Amino acid sequence: MKKIILTLLVAIGYLCMGCAKKDLALSQGVSATKDLSFNAVAANGSLGDTNIKYFGRWDFSNTTQYISYWGGAYIKVNFTGTTVKVKVGNTTNYYARIDNGPWVSYIGASETINLTPTPLATGTHTLSIAQGKDYSYVFNFEGLILDAGEVTSAPSTGTDLIEYIGDSITAGYTDPQANVSDYAWVCAEALGAEHTQIAYPGIALVNGFGLNTDKTGMDLQYFKARSLANANSPAWDFSVYTPKIIVINLGQNDNSTSVPDDTFQTDYISFLANVRAKFPNAEIFVMRTLMGVKAAPTLAAVNARIVAGDAKLHYIDTNGWLTPNTADYTGNSGVHPSVDGHIKVANLLKPLIAPYLTGGTPPAPVYLDHCDAISGWVSGITLSLNISDKKEGSGSLQAAGNSTLDFQKVFTPVNTGATAVNGSIRFWYYVSDVSQLGANNQVELGSGGTNDVNEYNWDIGPLNNGWNLITKTFASAGTTGGMPDLNAINWFRIYHTKTGSITTKIDALQILR
Repeated sequence: MKKIILTLLVAIGYLCMGCAKKDLALSQGVSATKDLSFNAVAANGSLGDTNIKYFGRWDFSNTTQYISYWGGAYIKVNFTGTTVKVKVGNTTNYYARIDNGPWVSYIGASETINLTPTPLATGTHTLSIAQGKDYSYVFNFEGLILDAGEVTSAPSTGTDLIEYIGDSITAGYTDPQANVSDYAWVCAEALGAEHTQIAYPGIALVNGFGLNTDKTGMDLQYFKARSLANANSPAWDFSVYTPKIIVINLGQNDNSTSVPDDTFQTDYISFLANVRAKFPNAEIFVMRTLMGVKAAPTLAAVNARIVAGDAKLHYIDTNGWLTPNTADYTGNSGVHPSVDGHIKVANLLKPLIAPYLTGGTPPAPVYLDHCDAISGWVSGITLSLNISDKKEGSGSLQAAGNSTLDFQKVFTPVNTGATAVNGSIRFWYYVSDVSQLGANNQVELGSGGTNDVNEYNWDIGPLNNGWNLITKTFASAGTTGGMPDLNAINWFRIYHTKTGSITTKIDALQILR
């Protein structure tokens, strides 16, 4: 009779497990962890142990193994005892860290991996396990093996999640520990945030280009559950987790495969709009490629989306972050950052995105002038205040004629609070007929009270008829007469040669930090 009752209880247990599994709820935290409450087994490290937290794009559909197909996926958990092993279902490179020690590599590992060949002290320990191998980004997790009678507990996790989107640079390609040693991982860890890396070597932004046999672009692959190595990937469920910040670093492989700039810019605009549709409240940061390729169309795409109303979009100028053909790059190649190069990038990226995490205070722009009055402004042509066609405040400044000097002003010195690394000048600039503009032009910002003294300067760049949002980073500026004192900016000028009489306007002159 006991045998019959026991068999019946086991059968009922399995039936309940199967029913509950259909109702898996998504975790409300930052991790992509399913609520595996259907598993009635104690906290022993087995699949379904709710103390194990998963970060990345995971597939929980198989009850014998949970799988991620994007590099940099990881798990976190606490455990008691002196030893721990991990069971995996594929051969690849794994990395583990216990008690916040160094990441230990397990290269070409499979089946059961002993993470503690030297037993630990008795007590509670923290454990993180990640996967990453160039072009092979499958983490097939089958559970943990603890000492007899020992248990897991929930780990401490970051409040926020940062999602990184990129190519080989963001995947840590050529680095010994791949994803766990690249700038994305290092930056997020330093900020105390959880993170995902939706990145693949050789991939281009634009579909139909890139260095791989499969030419699917990130403009399509980002929306898939699996990386480019997995054909016919299902779509990703974007309700699983919500990043606080998204960092995008794409364009290097578009340049290598000769994507036209106008095609790249148009595609980037669409991609940013599609990412925004998935995450309406995320702060999105778009990095200039570290090599500087596709910088102009990247910035133009960001500006176009800002003009379209995206107020949570930012451009990061990486000019000068790494030095080509030095130890900043693997083999001094100037292509893929070395471990030290990635650390440099992480340290420069960290202060730019930190204010946008929970508890931070995003820096407000510093207005040099709202352009609501003509007092103090000088122009070589007729200057007036236009109160009907403006982008901000009560008016815009308008100049009409064919003189080279458009707008110039000497300010009471302004402390911008910006640095040469994080600062930009931004303003709106209107042109009635760009065909009447000559080639000679310049935007100037300085602290010398006149031209060519402690001055930043830029070419104004491509313009369209009507209003143009102009953003110029300090990192990309030329200098004349010494570096400007960013704590005492007092000079601004735009000049542009003209072949005929036109109308130009300026509004909302500000410094971004």
